[in-house]
Amino acid sequence: MFPPMLLYLRFGTEERPGFGLWLPLFMVWLILLPIVVLVLLVTVLVDVVLFLANQSYHHYTLLLLSCFGVLGATRGTVVSIHADAHVVDMEFV
Repeated sequence: MFPPMLLYLRFGTEERPGFGLWLPLFMVWLILLPIVVLVLLVTVLVDVVLFLANQSYHHYTLLLLSCFGVLGATRGTVVSIHADAHVVDMEFV
């Protein structure tokens, strides 16, 4: 499951649809990729050390991968904000 690649923002009013803005989230993921790989390596190392030390909790890698799964599940989410005179729609594509 992949995280959302684009964010579509639409600003307007109740009478007029307004304008839309496409934001490329895949650029953010490319910037964060080296940090994520480093954190993943650290969590695997911590899990191995805690497993060898017979500690009770050694599932940090599973926790990190589950967070990535939740991030991937946000794809397709639509948020609509309706105020008195303004409407803002956000869609993760």
